[in-house]
Amino acid sequence: MLTQQDIRKSLNKFKVIEDTVDIARSRVAKNFFQTNDLELKLGAPLPKYWHWFFCWETAEDQLLGLDGHIKPGNNIIPDTGFPRRMWGGSEINFFEPLTIGMEITRIITLESINYKRGNSGEFCIIELKNELKHHEKTLLIERQNLIYLPIRKAFDKGASQPHNNLSKNFLARRYTENQLFKYSALTMNSHRIHYDLDYCKNVEHYPSLVVHGPLLAQNLIDAANQKLEGELRFFKYRALNPVFVSDEFTINFSDNGEFWIMDKSGVLSMSAVAS
Repeated sequence: MLTQQDIRKSLNKFKVIEDTVDIARSRVAKNFFQTNDLELKLGAPLPKYWHWFFCWETAEDQLLGLDGHIKPGNNIIPDTGFPRRMWGGSEINFFEPLTIGMEITRIITLESINYKRGNSGEFCIIELKNELKHHEKTLLIERQNLIYLPIRKAFDKGASQPHNNLSKNFLARRYTENQLFKYSALTMNSHRIHYDLDYCKNVEHYPSLVVHGPLLAQNLIDAANQKLEGELRFFKYRALNPVFVSDEFTINFSDNGEFWIMDKSGVLSMSAVAS
């Protein structure tokens, strides 16, 4: 575990990544999400939450951990003492859209490190601020919570939580192995829980491949933006339980700005609010 002195030294460390919003990755995303009416030309705006397809954080293979991610200590994230990593959720403020051909800069800042204790023991939450800019203009700010957990011997699925009934308005969806692979490539996400079944079962003890948290969130963001007639400005989501490859899940929403995903068993997998 990190000492308080270690934590103070780590706070406010940052990394800057520059990129250009190109047509090639935009075309891959358009085909993946089947946004057939999206016009791909210079200056065309992209849908919300597509920023993860650009400004990838990459590293040489020797800097990666067993799970496929950059090993803590080899980037601005220190080694918390817990090896398992999960994306716990995000809070996003959208200001301006990304447009094709735009030069963008991602500034990643480590804002907080907090050790917690839950039902299954101690864990650590690291909050990163991801600021996306075009020159001096801020396009969006996303605060991302990463959860670091101890090694486990079995997968313990969470119990049903509120919203364990379908809303009046819902969509049903599932993702295949091929789609998980494509999304991993599109986001340069090398976490093995999304494509390596042996690792999934034998190391992380999941029953099958795990659908990416941001991919589930994209479904909720699209639903929220449609409900708000394209004027979505704020979105906050929390990942609660995993959804697995080929399993049907539902995208649900209410009239008061709440959005959520339930898995095939009626367990709440992700909750969100939007405005």
